[in-house]
Amino acid sequence: MPVALYAGSFDPVHLGHLGVIESAARLYQQVVVAVVANPKKARGLFTVSERVRLLTDATAHLPTVRTRHFEGLTVDLARDEGANVLVRSAHKETADELSMAAMNLITADIPTTLVPADQLTRTISSSLIRQLVAAGHIAAAQELVPACVRQALADVAALT
Repeated sequence: MPVALYAGSFDPVHLGHLGVIESAARLYQQVVVAVVANPKKARGLFTVSERVRLLTDATAHLPTVRTRHFEGLTVDLARDEGANVLVRSAHKETADELSMAAMNLITADIPTTLVPADQLTRTISSSLIRQLVAAGHIAAAQELVPACVRQALADVAALT
């Protein structure tokens, strides 16, 4: 059974992420979406457990998608999950994605599928959403995320 793994920090999950997950769900029989705590990134908007919950809610309409948390290397998680392929988005940072794909293939013999980003969501990034929230532009940030994340963004903004 082809299993795909899509790993990222997803802080927060946005419409671009959701588009990649939906595309992967059409391509593969099972998709595991893993929230990886990135030690290079400062504390973001949501805890890892909150991000897993938001991703679970955002993908509830996709019965072949499962979410989880993971710490460590993506290739180790892929082995643990029996993933045959890694999924990444082909968007504004495609050169970085290609480098990562080559390294994963060399170190773990796991190929990467680059899913083309939708024209309408290709410029969205979690860091952009975090910047909008920090600047008080909650409504603009809410336009870029799935419905289940909109209230979570409002709740975060109310705390700051």
